[in-house]
Amino acid sequence: MTSAKTIAQNLQDDQEQLPSFEVLYERYYIRVYRYLRTHVQHDEDAADLAQHVFLQVWKQRHSYRPGRGSLATWLFSIAHNRLVDFYRTARPAVSWEAVPEISVVEQDPEAIAISAETLAQVKKLLEELPQIERELLSLRFAARLSSAEIAQVIGKSEAATRKQLTRLIHRLRERYKRLSFEELLDLLEMEQSEFTAILERAYRITLPGDLLQRVQQNLLQRIETAL
Repeated sequence: MTSAKTIAQNLQDDQEQLPSFEVLYERYYIRVYRYLRTHVQHDEDAADLAQHVFLQVWKQRHSYRPGRGSLATWLFSIAHNRLVDFYRTARPAVSWEAVPEISVVEQDPEAIAISAETLAQVKKLLEELPQIERELLSLRFAARLSSAEIAQVIGKSEAATRKQLTRLIHRLRERYKRLSFEELLDLLEMEQSEFTAILERAYRITLPGDLLQRVQQNLLQRIETAL
């Protein structure tokens, strides 16, 4: 697998920049789409925003400096700023009812039922969070960024970001316990890591159909036309 460092270097090379951009797209598109999808009402909006993000990545490819942060940090800073612009048009915050269900991989009917119930409860909790906290969780679980990378994206210290995330997840876990009276005895013993795993599943949004390929084809056509 091509390293992020190699991708970044090749983006600066006139001969390698387009192939390298394709590698970057294939590696990060799903994470970018999932991050954006938790903030908008429709699949089409997320796909359109993602295309704008990657077009901006292409236009700014010479501006990336590895010493200032990871490739993912740079890319999601662009995505974060694109969302800020999107919200300036006074769009309402997305309801978690509008976010597509994850695909459940377990075949056992009881496991599927429990999973659906658990995710419904977690989504209810996420719905009640203020925008800034939803953004933190989206960067952590949809974009899959580390605390250090999130800190760079939102412009805070790593220590403050890590503390805020830890407290937020702990608070959500406690609220989740209070929602689930039937399984109270088991939930009282729930570790932070177990609840974190539930959040990871809640943010594992399924892409519709051949979206990845369609957006990539359209994006590359626009880039090649501009070359």
